[in-house]
Amino acid sequence: MRYSNTRYGNPTELQYYTQGVSTKEIARQLKRSEKTVVQWLNGSRKIPFWAPELLRLRRMELDLRMRQMGFGRQKLKLGIVKDNVVHFQQIKKSKCI
Repeated sequence: MRYSNTRYGNPTELQYYTQGVSTKEIARQLKRSEKTVVQWLNGSRKIPFWAPELLRLRRMELDLRMRQMGFGRQKLKLGIVKDNVVHFQQIKKSKCI
């Protein structure tokens, strides 16, 4: 029988969920030391199976909470508005009898 403590997390998945977040914040979320998190990210220490799963669940919960509040997911690539503006003609209202 295979026990859950012998499973290890995917390093690529951990790196994906830690993008743009400081190691201090990740260590606080996972309740581990910064040194341990750095060793997981460097690949010098095996990642426990629950670490990437916990970060994934936290992100899903945040997305759900934001959607429920009406914000939705923020677009990462926002366009830059320049001086070329498109003007549309206004439709004349016709009188209905």
